[in-house]
Amino acid sequence: MASNNSLEAQPRTVLGKKVKQLRKQGLIPATVYGKGFPPVSISVDDRAFNTLYRRAGKTALIDLNIAGKKASVFVQDVQRHPISRAIIHADFKAVDLRTAIQIEVPVVAVGESPVVARGDALINHVLNTVLVEALPAELPQHIEVDVSILDDLDKSILVSDIPAGKGYKILTDGDQVLLSLTPTRATVEEDAAEETPAEPELIRRPREGDDEGNEE
Repeated sequence: MASNNSLEAQPRTVLGKKVKQLRKQGLIPATVYGKGFPPVSISVDDRAFNTLYRRAGKTALIDLNIAGKKASVFVQDVQRHPISRAIIHADFKAVDLRTAIQIEVPVVAVGESPVVARGDALINHVLNTVLVEALPAELPQHIEVDVSILDDLDKSILVSDIPAGKGYKILTDGDQVLLSLTPTRATVEEDAAEETPAEPELIRRPREGDDEGNEE
């Protein structure tokens, strides 16, 4: 799975509070680091990075070109402004394409559960990611799980139910629940109504000799 993502970057000497000047110029300060890769301070174009990040996320391999020097990286983390939520800093992790890595990969539900389609339940994402081991170029960007098999409220999908992938291994415990169904409020109320007797049983039977139906 070769990378189709590339990003240009420039080394930067502007550090600390002065990086505000870079942001005004439409640049995002960033850092690249990794095993055998000394930390390097860089800047990337704001618009180019945001476009790439929306597409690649944290699980797609990126070819980072730092002033002519190329590195294979993943987005390790981003820092956002507390109010505007704009990305104000990014961390890139450089990797060796010949060495397997472990990373959390998002799980995406596909298909439709018949129970959900009827409005009787909602999909419950117990786990949003699973830990995967693979060579960087073989790492899946996400893993799709078909939820159409959830045709009963008592059914769930375990990690072990994920089909084996080509080139990667799932390390998360296979017994963990991945996806399940949560009954809707209407379903719960309907079940409760069915369990409630229409009329309470007679608690005390009249004793022989009791006056019944006598009027004064």
